Amino acid sequence: MSRSTRPLRLTTIAVATVLCGGCLSKAITNRDASDIIRTSAAFTRPKFAHIPRQLTFQGYAFSNNGVLAITDLAQFDPTLAILKIERLVSVNETVYGSDRETMHQLVISPTQIDSASLLADEDPRSGAFDQQEELDAQEERRFSASRVGYYTAFKKQIGWRVPMGTREFLGIQQIHNWRDPNENIPVNELAVDFNWRWVPNEFGDAFDTQSPTFRSLPDKIQEEAGNWGVRMNTETRMLSRAYLQREGKLWQLRVIQWSFGRGNPR
Repeated sequence: MSRSTRPLRLTTIAVATVLCGGCLSKAITNRDASDIIRTSAAFTRPKFAHIPRQLTFQGYAFSNNGVLAITDLAQFDPTLAILKIERLVSVNETVYGSDRETMHQLVISPTQIDSASLLADEDPRSGAFDQQEELDAQEERRFSASRVGYYTAFKKQIGWRVPMGTREFLGIQQIHNWRDPNENIPVNELAVDFNWRWVPNEFGDAFDTQSPTFRSLPDKIQEEAGNWGVRMNTETRMLSRAYLQREGKLWQLRVIQWSFGRGNPR
């Protein structure tokens, strides 16, 4: 009996080892990981400036004869403030009431923006977005309650989005797999830490932290652009993490987490 069962047990163990080896995450070269990330739709997606059609809010208004100061406008929409200074949009403001009851209504019209670049915007809360699109929306549409908290009845009507720049891939920093004791990486998945930087286009020059245009803006507007994540910090190497998942014999990008740990400076 013992002679007949021993080969069977050894065979079973061998088969299990082969199957298990197929499920574990296999090695990948830095070059292959780089190619997957830098050519992906997530990485090549432009950074967008979002322009509302209309803003309505009520509350304390730091206005001058009924007209909202440009630095106050930057507190709840620095993109709009920058574009107004650059005369790329017109802002028609109507004010009702006074003091705490002051109601501001701002109607925005693009004036000097190439119509081919002016795309219809989408509401990130529509439910049609996947995980990557939600992460992108969080990076581009940071909602600061402390800034808008001064106002009540705050409403923003979705308008347009304009590409302002792209990412340049710089290189892989580290690749983690399930064996890494400091990371919680599932079997058959990899976490790839990589560096990149922003490359603005002509429209994005006004949002480039190193451009003379951006540096000529009032300090308050520069500060709010950073608080809201609408500027392009071209001085700093950004660090992000891509999650790769093995599908059959191929590695595929599952999602890119643009900011993790301490996040990226803006």
